[in-house]
Amino acid sequence: MSITTAKTDIPEIQWVNRQPEQMNYLRPSGFRFLIQGLPQVTYFCQAANIPTINLGFVTQYTSLVDIPRPGEKLQFGELNIQFLIQEDMQNYSELYNWLSGLGSPENSYQFQQRTSEQAYRDSTINPSGEVTTRKSDLTDYSDASLMIMSSNNIAVAQMNFKDCFPISLSGVDFDISNGQTQYFTASAVFKYTSFTVESLL
Repeated sequence: MSITTAKTDIPEIQWVNRQPEQMNYLRPSGFRFLIQGLPQVTYFCQAANIPTINLGFVTQYTSLVDIPRPGEKLQFGELNIQFLIQEDMQNYSELYNWLSGLGSPENSYQFQQRTSEQAYRDSTINPSGEVTTRKSDLTDYSDASLMIMSSNNIAVAQMNFKDCFPISLSGVDFDISNGQTQYFTASAVFKYTSFTVESLL
């Protein structure tokens, strides 16, 4: 049943019909981050974000008030994660090796080493590990997903990030003056092409 206002003739839905079915709130701890190229980092991930998304706009100039118009390109913010560092630093090394493979700070063979480590993701890579061309679609990038969990720890939504690659890995500051045991965490920043929101319900 609807009510029509006398002024605008726009139907208004009864307040009872506007009550949401879901009354639980999203929990900060209700998530699971997954990225194919970083299995150790995935397991120890402590924090992740849903990046910002912005749509540019253009201004239509008039003799009176300028009118904003929606643009045509989306701009995605950076994907940030934080993870506990393993005692043997395996998960930290995963990210370090990825960055080193991209930047090749010492020699070109660092990229070949990265390609060899990721050979399990591509059956077309030469078994000897030799690389003649830079296969950036396999070694530079890795898809990632952020699963959103309900209060019952059931996945309700998933953010899918396409073609991620790291651009930053935080440092680790050792300090003997602090008597309390505090476990190290590291943060990493990723760029990506785009992300989509998928409902799992």
